[in-house]
Amino acid sequence: SAAQFQAVFDGADFKVGHPQFLVLARRSTLGHSRLGLVIGKKNIRRAVARNRVKRVVRDTFRHCAGRLDSLDIIFLARRGFDTLLPGEQTSIMRDTWERLARKVDKA
Repeated sequence: SAAQFQAVFDGADFKVGHPQFLVLARRSTLGHSRLGLVIGKKNIRRAVARNRVKRVVRDTFRHCAGRLDSLDIIFLARRGFDTLLPGEQTSIMRDTWERLARKVDKA
């Protein structure tokens, strides 16, 4: 819901930045992680490209979700992420989830 998204925006415990996207995360009491996607038409014009970005982000999140216990995560796309090749997108997102997991483990 909008209130849950706003809670992550207002009180993000962890941030992982990249020139093409931003990942915000906040601890949750649900016992599992949730992923929210914000991929605006302003930043990624074509629907096909937006859908590909969503697919890559969700797929890499599923593979790394075991290390990201009890987090509410928001992925914000920026301009240029759709210009990367799908393989590059996948490797960047895997590295991002690992960086986020390390930050959570440190805290």
